[in-house]
Amino acid sequence: MYASRVRCLNRHLSSLLPELLPSHPSILAHRLPSHHSRLYTHQSTAQSNLFIHQPFSTQAIMADDDNNNNSSASANDDGNNKKGNKQRKASKWQALKKKKKEQKRKKLAAANGVTDTTPDGKKRKFNTWNKKYDEGSVTPHEGSFAHPEMQKLFDVKIVGEDVVSEGGETDVKSDAEKKVEDGTTESSAAATEGSVTEATATTEASATSVDTDKVPKRKLACLVSFLGSNYSGFQINSLTKSLHAEIELGLYRAGLISKSNFGHPNKYSWSNSARTDKGVHAAAQVCSFKGEMIYHHEIDDFAKQLDAMREKVNECLPDDVRILDFERVTRTFCARTSRDKVRYQYMVPSFLFCSPDEARKAFAADDVGAASLTDKKMTPMEASIRVQDDVSPDVIKAARAELLNYRVSQETLQRLRDGLKLFEGTHSFHNYTRRMGADNASATRYILKFAPLEPVLVPGSEDQPETQWVPVQVTGQSFLLNQIRKMISAAVDHARGVVSTERVTQSMSKDCRMKVNVAPAQGLFLDRSFFELYNKHKVTNAPKHGNQPELEMLDWVEEDEKEIPAA
Repeated sequence: MYASRVRCLNRHLSSLLPELLPSHPSILAHRLPSHHSRLYTHQSTAQSNLFIHQPFSTQAIMADDDNNNNSSASANDDGNNKKGNKQRKASKWQALKKKKKEQKRKKLAAANGVTDTTPDGKKRKFNTWNKKYDEGSVTPHEGSFAHPEMQKLFDVKIVGEDVVSEGGETDVKSDAEKKVEDGTTESSAAATEGSVTEATATTEASATSVDTDKVPKRKLACLVSFLGSNYSGFQINSLTKSLHAEIELGLYRAGLISKSNFGHPNKYSWSNSARTDKGVHAAAQVCSFKGEMIYHHEIDDFAKQLDAMREKVNECLPDDVRILDFERVTRTFCARTSRDKVRYQYMVPSFLFCSPDEARKAFAADDVGAASLTDKKMTPMEASIRVQDDVSPDVIKAARAELLNYRVSQETLQRLRDGLKLFEGTHSFHNYTRRMGADNASATRYILKFAPLEPVLVPGSEDQPETQWVPVQVTGQSFLLNQIRKMISAAVDHARGVVSTERVTQSMSKDCRMKVNVAPAQGLFLDRSFFELYNKHKVTNAPKHGNQPELEMLDWVEEDEKEIPAA
């Protein structure tokens, strides 16, 4: 029946197609079945006329449909097979992970001498993290004063330590409990039962008092200033006196860090916005940590609590380290990752800009010193050693008085400004750090601004005249070890005229390898850390959403809230 209808349709269309198809090919697309319309609409007129006069074959059409169905079915089978393989692999991997987890749980149960299930048939859970720290198996950091070797090496005594219980909290015991433990109660059963009852009641009361006196922890950001002359740097290192270790000791003695966390910086989430080298100072270092609010029950106002905590910590710190401010921050705040950029400042004495001839003239009173300084092959370090060994103290004193009266000219200041401008932008600073090749991606850094400020005069004393200093500020995303001090040395040599502009540009080329002198660390200090993105998203928008309290902006600037313009 189906084949006869198809033949009738072919005969009827054969007479109409020569007239309709050239002008209206879309007519057939609406009238024919789907597999017919597909053939006619995608063929040219001549091909359609030739094809339409040939009788349709029902077997060919059905075979074509069967082939299409078979191909689609095979494609679906392939997709299902791939999906099934992935599911089988995932389930196999999950079963393996579950098996390993069960083996670990049974091993922990055997080590603790208990069964792996509770009396009610549930699987027993083991808190391995707390156990690892409470049993003392993990020693404190070797650079922390919580470590016995550090206490011996620097003669630091930790007094007034609390007894820490297994849970990591202060173990408070009443007098009745101590009597029960010492066996000082009466031997009769009635008296023993009464004393135990009394001890239990006292224990409950003491537990209630402990819960009441328990202070909360808050994520805090502290503004720190320090003189780094007596320290090996800010970062905590093994068996060295670092600023991090000194601040941690002060926080512990003040009560902001518990004994269970003392010596483990990761437990109180410590981070600092920038690292400083040995001998480098800081005017505004920012650190973040989880601190205990020790005045929570005594002072209601939160800002006054922070001020009292700051004064308490400063009492426990040496004179060359000071906490300037405490601010509460969000729980996810990290002083290192939340910082957008950082600014350093180097104080350059004006006499460093004097020419080689002027430096020789200052030492002209000593023939040995003048002759030794005429050697052009000497490095600055060698020249310094030669002056200390060969030049008499009187000549050094006279040269010092001569150099302190030196004043930088505007031409020299302009050359310094041009030399510092060469470092701005993205460059490879592999020659301005230690043990780093040009192929290392970490050598590429971005300098936002590098410019000098106007010279300043520092008042002198009776035996020393006033001196002139040139502040130089550099702002960037991050810096390498000794990078700023080496850039200062190169810029000063460029201003003195002993290093050309092409030489400075060549030093930042990846094809060049050269040695750059390092400026002294005493003139460098960390000036400020910027948290602009944090202030915008975490603080300004917090009251709008209602999910965070209104926090202070991390923006410690001058009182007039104006930046010092660069020269």
